[in-house]
Amino acid sequence: MVKPWIARSAFFLFILSVFTIHAEAPEVTNPDVGPDRNPGIEEPGTAPTETDIEAPTPNDRDSTNAPIESETPAPAETGTNEVQVPGAQSEAPKKESIETALPTPMESTGSLLSYVRSAEFRQVLEALGWSVLLVLTLLLSIWLITYVFQVIYSKLESLAAKLATGIKIRNSEIVQASTLQAVLRVTLRLLHLVLNIVLILFVADLIVELFPGAAGSATAAIIKSVVRALVATMVFVAVFRGVVYGFKFLQRSIPFLQNRFIPDLEFQNTVLLSRDRILGALQVAANVLRVLVLLLVVYFYLATIFGLFEPTKNWASLLLAYLKIPLVASAEAVLAYLPNLFFLVLVILVTRYSIKIAGFLFREVEKGTIEINGFFPDWARPTHKILNVVLIAFAAIIAFPYLPGAKSDAFKGISIFLGFMLSLGSSAIIANIMAGIVITYMRPFRVGDRVKIGETEGKILEKTLLVTRIRTVKNVEITIPNGTVLASHIINYSTAIAREDTEGLILDTTVTIGYDVPYTQVQELLIQAATIVPDVKADPPPFVLQTSLDDYYISYQINCYTDKPEDMPRIYSNLHQRILEKFNEAGVEIMSPHYYALRDGNQITLPEGNIPPGYRPGSFRWQNAGGADDPNREQS
Repeated sequence: MVKPWIARSAFFLFILSVFTIHAEAPEVTNPDVGPDRNPGIEEPGTAPTETDIEAPTPNDRDSTNAPIESETPAPAETGTNEVQVPGAQSEAPKKESIETALPTPMESTGSLLSYVRSAEFRQVLEALGWSVLLVLTLLLSIWLITYVFQVIYSKLESLAAKLATGIKIRNSEIVQASTLQAVLRVTLRLLHLVLNIVLILFVADLIVELFPGAAGSATAAIIKSVVRALVATMVFVAVFRGVVYGFKFLQRSIPFLQNRFIPDLEFQNTVLLSRDRILGALQVAANVLRVLVLLLVVYFYLATIFGLFEPTKNWASLLLAYLKIPLVASAEAVLAYLPNLFFLVLVILVTRYSIKIAGFLFREVEKGTIEINGFFPDWARPTHKILNVVLIAFAAIIAFPYLPGAKSDAFKGISIFLGFMLSLGSSAIIANIMAGIVITYMRPFRVGDRVKIGETEGKILEKTLLVTRIRTVKNVEITIPNGTVLASHIINYSTAIAREDTEGLILDTTVTIGYDVPYTQVQELLIQAATIVPDVKADPPPFVLQTSLDDYYISYQINCYTDKPEDMPRIYSNLHQRILEKFNEAGVEIMSPHYYALRDGNQITLPEGNIPPGYRPGSFRWQNAGGADDPNREQS
């Protein structure tokens, strides 16, 4: 239902518009004014009477105020009574008259009455009537638009209550429902503001153009500029508040993002940047960005305001030039660099997919799916790494000339400096890399093998182009440069197990027994001891070798087979323990200790529990030099 005041206003505006549209000004003619007659010059002997005075038309008023240019100017009289012809041109420069929409001030009451009766006054009244009608129409339109948007706002609130869900990615809500509602509400308000601004500008231009003489006049231009400045100020305030509100919302959202999407920045189990530090950096960056955006908004607002008025257009041009010149230069540089950028992207894509294809092929070779004659599966991974390095180096060499600033002196200086540093410090690195490549294709060991490199014995943990890492039986990790590995002798205990033509790894140990013990008894005892050792293979059986006949004893070497080289220390310990037990049980003395002094009473070196029953140490046999005593007599 339409409100009464709106109906009354519309009826009044309708009557006013009908009056202003259909009111016609009477045609006023002046027979005395013709194409060949100058109204500003009175003929001699004639003077206008009161009955001859008629209401001047707009053309008559203009002709009385403005000089008429005549092709043949009348000669001026000289003397004291000099007559200046109004239609004659003066040599002084003429000032341009500023046309305005307002009527010229009247000199008398008669002139005011004549102006009120003129067609120009009727045009002003008509323009005022249409202006009032347009303003009321504008207000009504704004009210209707506001009403429509209020309905949309209410519908939005009811819809948001039903669909209270945000945006989720992988079961994580990255945008809440309240955030979506706020964004939609701000968007609608912005649309509402834009519609109102467009209507205001449109109606303002129409109102200014309605008045007579407004087209092209300076006053109309100033009015339009003022209206546009007010609208620009409204837009500036709205944008300024929107930017402030948006950054406040962003700062409130940063802690929410921290708990869900911002992890600690780690490198090799070391936290380089914690979540709190990253959060602080993001908040500082948001504050700096907010200040920059607000300064940019103020900058464009000032440039817009200065550009609306004629005296300050140069200032606007300067402000825009300060920002335009670097932006245009940057844009031109970016556009000029686009071909190089496309080439770099192409090089990166080709290199990336070449590495992926090579990785797929080498993985299949390592699995045994693809077989290449003479190429062992354990070569696949190191060869893949070497090929990756070669491909990346080749791509870097190709892409180097197309990098930004590659031809600058600074870039060349940095390249020379880096090359000089690499040439000084990379000799040992290059040597180790080359040794690593040679070791890779020599295949002296694999990861997990039991090896002995120089004086270091242990299990291979890692083999790279630079170093080899070994873990000893004491769980000590030792890193050996590949140059040292290549220069040392390498003993691999695991290859005997992997090869099909061998029966296992042979472990050996040596004992020394005196000459007074039969060698058959010694061999039997050694074989019995080796047989009962865990992880020693019964087939093939252990065997004994007599390695040397020394001054005081015979060296016997017991050899036994095993397929567990990783347990060598434990197997050796058990073997030595069993040998000692068997020889003690048999009463055989191991002659490993050397005795250079006479033992007291020639007591044998056996454990007390293993000494035979009734054992007596032998006495020394000695003979008197004088012969008085019996040489065969024993002395205790």
